[in-house]
Amino acid sequence: MARDLSRSTASGLIAILMLSVAAHVASAQPSPGESPPAPAASPAAPDWDRLNTEALDYFRRYLQFDTSNPLGNTADAIGYLQQILEKEGIATETFAAKPGKVNLVAHLPGPAGLKPFMMMSHADVVPAVAEQWSHPPFGADLANGFVYARGAIDNKAHGIMALMTMLALKRQNIALRRGVVMMVNADEEVGGEEGARWMADNHWDAIDSAFAVNEGGIGRPHMLGSRGITFPIGVAEKRVMWLRLAAHGKAGHGSVPTADNPNVVLVNALQRLLASQPPIRLTEFIERSMKDMVPRLSPPASTELAHLNDPAQLQAALAGPLAEPSMQAVLRDTISLTMLNAGIKANVIPSTAEATLDCRLLPGTDADQFLDRMRKTLDDKRISIDYIQRPDSPPPSPAEGEAWSAIARIVTSEFPDAIAVPSMGAGGTDSRFMRMKGVPAYGFIPIVLDQGEIGRFHGVDERLSVENLDRGVRATYDLAIELCGPPQ
Repeated sequence: MARDLSRSTASGLIAILMLSVAAHVASAQPSPGESPPAPAASPAAPDWDRLNTEALDYFRRYLQFDTSNPLGNTADAIGYLQQILEKEGIATETFAAKPGKVNLVAHLPGPAGLKPFMMMSHADVVPAVAEQWSHPPFGADLANGFVYARGAIDNKAHGIMALMTMLALKRQNIALRRGVVMMVNADEEVGGEEGARWMADNHWDAIDSAFAVNEGGIGRPHMLGSRGITFPIGVAEKRVMWLRLAAHGKAGHGSVPTADNPNVVLVNALQRLLASQPPIRLTEFIERSMKDMVPRLSPPASTELAHLNDPAQLQAALAGPLAEPSMQAVLRDTISLTMLNAGIKANVIPSTAEATLDCRLLPGTDADQFLDRMRKTLDDKRISIDYIQRPDSPPPSPAEGEAWSAIARIVTSEFPDAIAVPSMGAGGTDSRFMRMKGVPAYGFIPIVLDQGEIGRFHGVDERLSVENLDRGVRATYDLAIELCGPPQ
């Protein structure tokens, strides 16, 4: 249901008992030529053809809800998912931080006293400029085996994989050894303040879990030039620090250049700041990930990645297998200039010019020290710095134990020549709010994308193949069975 706010015995007796047991055992043995009794029946396999057809229909309809953030209204999209779940008799709850910012939680109960396994996703998406797309971004067109829509990868497909897992488990009437929870959040794309963070702060009893899977960890063919497919499973992520810089100067007529022009002050300071990124710092996750991949690489890359603590080998790796910007971003703290705002008219020098910086900090980086170094580099008292979002410091999830082992088994059993390695995401996700509460959360979407498809994240013509959707549904279900199904 929906909730807007579930020792001694005589020798003769021993002899009698022994004869009784022997007779019972003999009666249980098959007669000559008779087949032995069948073992206890396991749950019947899901009807994958039916589930895949349903999943595609649900996926396309879910994508048609415009949940662009801002504004990020998820009410109708969440209502659609809730209707499907409740029709199957699955208990749901909805929680709204404010009108339109709706979060969904659905439960399949397990034994009392044992925390459930959670599948997380988010319903909001980044905006799309329709004129730049070959298909309408909220049309969910099916063409050449792909579904085109904003959110197709980030992150509505993962929500459908969780949905189909809930439906399959419910239809099979499986006696779960651990409960399963599905949570779909609003607001992830703008920091989660009215989504997962709000849920963790205000409704923790509804989502407290043993462990969780969330977005991230997509399979990549030949990652860093390696053999086969690598799933970089998210066990940590860089910490989000968003800053607003404001340069203050003297307004005046555009025909009279002055040294107090805030635009010039800001541009010169930004040039000093962005001239070089902070230094490389290896984290334990990246070092282990690289070592796990070494046997699947050829020289010289295998040698370089096996000896990253050697400065010469590190420099060679940075120009070789680690040359991708996405890899270099997880090797250092980063500063990106994302927005500039100044001026009102061509012939007017403004009194203020602003810049927005997206900084991402490695685990262990002291945020105050990072900010102090930034001020020294800017070296101008006319520039003020204010937080838009302060960095959290969640602990990493362990790359061992029940959940990690289950994910690794699913990867190796369901994807040919694939391995799972621990990794750290360059971007922030809702996983950090679970980790802040001590719940291990893992970035793992069981699909495989090459670099071209990954480049469609937050870009033009975002899409997902039907093949990827099908295998994602199956692998998500199999992971739930691995963690929560009847003992094997």
